[in-house]
Amino acid sequence: MALDEIANQITDDEFALDTIQGERVIITSPIILGTAGSEWEGSPIFRRDYLLALLSHSIRHKVLNAADIDAALDLGAARDAACQACG
Repeated sequence: MALDEIANQITDDEFALDTIQGERVIITSPIILGTAGSEWEGSPIFRRDYLLALLSHSIRHKVLNAADIDAALDLGAARDAACQACG
């Protein structure tokens, strides 16, 4: 799959907001899936800019807040430290 075929940005027409089982969610467009015949066929593929835009939309629409991102970063750092201690 060519890198230029992978979504760079999420735009207003490429996502929807909903509440599923009481939780706010973002539903993204299927255009981000690996193309037929590629080694990543059917897999979601996200470029950096797309992920940043998705985070921005998630915060703007109250699916996430900044504290959620800080907590995820802290958890990731703790896991990295634990993995380094093991090996």
